[in-house]
Amino acid sequence: MGVFFTWLAGSQGRKHAERMVDQAQSAERRARLQKERRDAYFAAMRVVDLDIRRVRYKQQGKFRRLEQVEQYWTKSKRVEMSAEAEIALHAYGSDEARDFAEAWRVAAEGEDLAAMQELAENFRSQMRIELQEA
Repeated sequence: MGVFFTWLAGSQGRKHAERMVDQAQSAERRARLQKERRDAYFAAMRVVDLDIRRVRYKQQGKFRRLEQVEQYWTKSKRVEMSAEAEIALHAYGSDEARDFAEAWRVAAEGEDLAAMQELAENFRSQMRIELQEA
């Protein structure tokens, strides 16, 4: 009888250890995915802020400032930033974030400053909600 209880205790202990490892790995995965999502959203916001600044300077006739921004953030850097942000949003972002990326592309291509500012504010709110839920 004692052998059975020894075996049972060992079996239960192993199962408990397996559950604990599974839970730890699951928590680790969630934390990694949350960090990837946060990084993707911050990358998108860097693109958003830069695009808004460029369009605003252009529309306000602040060409010297626009030139300074474009000197530092060359076309190739901006394209690379945008591509990386969009890829990250599609890989780690929510459905709302992916919808934002598409709407942003349309507004930015049309240089619609009002729409860009509204989309940016909506995305900031969405980011806060999503990143605080985790």
